[in-house]
Amino acid sequence: RQGGLHAKFDVLLFPSQRSAEIINGNAAGSLPAEYTGGITDGGVNNLKDFVASGGTLVCFDAACEMAIKQFNLPLRNVLDGVRSSEFYCPGSIVALDIDNKSPFAFNLPTKLPAYFINSSAFAATGDGVRVIARYAKENVLLSGWLLGEDKLRGQIALAEATMGKGRVVLFAFRPQHRGQAWATLPLIWNVLSNAAASGSE
Repeated sequence: RQGGLHAKFDVLLFPSQRSAEIINGNAAGSLPAEYTGGITDGGVNNLKDFVASGGTLVCFDAACEMAIKQFNLPLRNVLDGVRSSEFYCPGSIVALDIDNKSPFAFNLPTKLPAYFINSSAFAATGDGVRVIARYAKENVLLSGWLLGEDKLRGQIALAEATMGKGRVVLFAFRPQHRGQAWATLPLIWNVLSNAAASGSE
């Protein structure tokens, strides 16, 4: 909320949280004052300045909603508004197809398992999006329960969108879920290392 983010940070990371919760937070009076309020609209503008100045914003799962809507990124969540009778995946292992030529996927195989818990799936709506991973086009479910597999196949699971001198990195799933998603944890470290290297140039 205080701004001046780019002078202090190379990368900012938001865990999975809905846009309204990030921006507005808990209502005043519902909890002790230090646990109420969000980043506010002013904080959103400061995030935009941070990215435009060369910073990297990383969002996990539900937090992507804030970045896509507030930054007008050329992406949409294809599962937004879909009924649970048409698509439901409450906690399963799904397959990803990885572009391991991307520095974000350095030293990783072309296929990875990922944890999907009522998560997201994206489609590009314009230019400026680099796809690092997609949900597999075939045999996407590796373990667990998945209703409506056709809605997930081939959709974007990890993307980078440029904005000004910086970028927004969008994980449609939670690569760190409870610290147990070992296969996708390297994606986080690669993104952070790449952002730090870019920030030092």
